Amino acid sequence: MLKTVLPGVTELRIASTGTPQKPQISLQFLLFDTWVRLRDMSLGYQTLVVWLTDFASKLFIRYPDSPNPLEEPAIVLIDEIDLHLHPSWQRKLIGFLSGIFKNTQFIATAHSPLVVQAAGDANANVVLLKREGDQTIVYQNPEDVRGWRIDQILTSSFFNLETARSLETEKKLERQAKLLNKAKLTAKERQELDALTLELEGQPMGSTGAEKEEAELLRQIAERLGTNLPKPAAE
Repeated sequence: MLKTVLPGVTELRIASTGTPQKPQISLQFLLFDTWVRLRDMSLGYQTLVVWLTDFASKLFIRYPDSPNPLEEPAIVLIDEIDLHLHPSWQRKLIGFLSGIFKNTQFIATAHSPLVVQAAGDANANVVLLKREGDQTIVYQNPEDVRGWRIDQILTSSFFNLETARSLETEKKLERQAKLLNKAKLTAKERQELDALTLELEGQPMGSTGAEKEEAELLRQIAERLGTNLPKPAAE
């Protein structure tokens, strides 16, 4: 089970360490061809190992006569399932858990668009909890995100970001738009606009619908002013 879930782990063993006077037992993993103790692994590895082994052991206790206790029914609550996990793990974890614990219902919270994306692709039920005044409103599958990109999920109702661009890029785009909206530019402002346009040319534009409309509008205005702007990126 652990070899399936933990990236880079090909073997595991129980090793005896310490001294004859003070013997110790440690769980070790063959991680990328090197034996590593659990306590020396990252928090992502440690977290997964601890809760997965704890849950699996409880299934064996609960279903002692089952030929495969891991496939028996259960319900698991997980707070912040994405905590300490590398982005690639966040994308794959739901699929791994569904494949190993076939009859377990996992109810998990997350703050990661990668988990939301993975849940959508796995046809999992996605619920959005939103604080409105002194109440918490529950939205059942507010948007179908199957096939969506991460930037699209970030700018959806799940995370409510206006854009997935950096704050610095947003400031430059706002300044560019302000200059383009001026009826007349000074020589210094024209130079600033040209520099901004050249700098922003190499950056992807139009990740979301609103951004595509914005980019197209800016391009049309710039054409009338004689400044070339990049066309919105194609899908």
